[in-house]
Amino acid sequence: MRKIIWIAVCACAVTLAGCPTINGGAKPPSPPPPAASASKEKVAEAFTRLNAALKDTYERIIRQRGTRVVAAPRGVAFDAIQVGLTRLGMIVENRDPEIGVLTVAAPAPRPLDAAEWRTTVLSDQPLMAGILCPVLGEECKTIRFEPEDFVIVINATVRELGAGRSEVSLTTRMREIAERPGVPRREYPPPTGVQMALDKIWAQFDRALAERQPKPAGPRS
Repeated sequence: MRKIIWIAVCACAVTLAGCPTINGGAKPPSPPPPAASASKEKVAEAFTRLNAALKDTYERIIRQRGTRVVAAPRGVAFDAIQVGLTRLGMIVENRDPEIGVLTVAAPAPRPLDAAEWRTTVLSDQPLMAGILCPVLGEECKTIRFEPEDFVIVINATVRELGAGRSEVSLTTRMREIAERPGVPRREYPPPTGVQMALDKIWAQFDRALAERQPKPAGPRS
């Protein structure tokens, strides 16, 4: 029976460690030597490449989905985007309705929730691994991007277009809470997170804008 068990275990693990000898005393395989840590230069190179790739993807998403034109005066649109962002848990850091500039921030993963952050990590992990692993080797598997390490900053700009219309534009950055010496700063959120955040922000903006629009008059009796 013991021989059958060892064969079954070995069939599952053959690609990882090989089989211990069965006759003459079972001997577990020796653990592989630990992989050498990547040099500071390699770490800097890997994260520089990652930042460049995330920047390119982020800028494409913002060009496609980061701006909306609405049929509302600038003051109304400004109020609506502020209300929409605060409903998502963002905290106002700076606001100037006269020029139409608003900055909000909150600990990551806001404006995403925990489940949406997990979806983002699972979706974007292959992209990040494809950039980091060729440079860092096996060490790339130990890297984790936890939301507690960052604050999300969102900037909204509201511009008057005339004829009762306004343009609302959004940008976002990640602010590191603790700097990591020798590692380039990460500023751009992962692509899936950017898209999910924009969807949530625009949905709340539409809701807040509708609340501020004149209600159609009811039928006369």
